[in-house]
Amino acid sequence: MTKLLDLGARTDYAVKALALLAQRGEGAIVTVKDLAEETGISQHFLYNIFDDLAKAGIVRSFRGVKRGFALCRPPEDITFYDIVSAVEGLIEKPHCLLDRTRTCSAINPCAAHFFWVGLRDYAEQSMRELTLAQIARKTPFK
Repeated sequence: MTKLLDLGARTDYAVKALALLAQRGEGAIVTVKDLAEETGISQHFLYNIFDDLAKAGIVRSFRGVKRGFALCRPPEDITFYDIVSAVEGLIEKPHCLLDRTRTCSAINPCAAHFFWVGLRDYAEQSMRELTLAQIARKTPFK
């Protein structure tokens, strides 16, 4: 089966861990170790993901006695797009959909160029409408 938008394990794990963090409530500080144990995600892999999330301003880290990570913004203000772009980068199709050896653009489009642009824009807009709060409400743990 061909997958239209296969975002990868980094996005899956980031969403799962952030949903769990959001479910803890406002101001919750949780260690990556605890998140790794509760989600079954490798602690080392999760640290790498949380570094990217911190760089993107989605989470912040705390040191000392209250060490761990907390959300920087309310879950209602964090979109699926924010998470995807933090851990995967921007969604783009750098080569032509019909001929992988060429790059097409609005100036030099292939027959599928504007279809792909429209599809990408629709997917991006949909991801901007889905919030972490919505995801956390629908994500069961344990």
